[in-house]
Amino acid sequence: MSNLKTVLVVEDEMVLQDVYRMILETGGYAVHTASNGVEGLQQIKTVKPDVVLLDIFMPKMDGKELLRNIDLSEYPGMRVIVYSNLSDKDTESEVLGLGAHQFILKSSLTPNDLLELVRSQEV
Repeated sequence: MSNLKTVLVVEDEMVLQDVYRMILETGGYAVHTASNGVEGLQQIKTVKPDVVLLDIFMPKMDGKELLRNIDLSEYPGMRVIVYSNLSDKDTESEVLGLGAHQFILKSSLTPNDLLELVRSQEV
């Protein structure tokens, strides 16, 4: 059985999407991407990723709305990490209350931090 984990990056900024994909693929992960919550929801249903990196502010459907629209109990092994440039305790408690496993500040994320963050989700 392969140890390769699947990561879904739900991010509307294409540059970040590409950078995260490159970092994670270099780290040995299979990476899928979505540019908004609607695409992200569809990808979760079809890909069933191990880890979802979820931006909050996106067009069509934001990260909070995606969390409200998915039954996380259907994906017991999936870990959701929400990230944003907005450091806000209310937003953090809200997304954790909606089922996210972690909330991190996007601007503080270095490539190594990103890899470590995803690796730390492995069970």
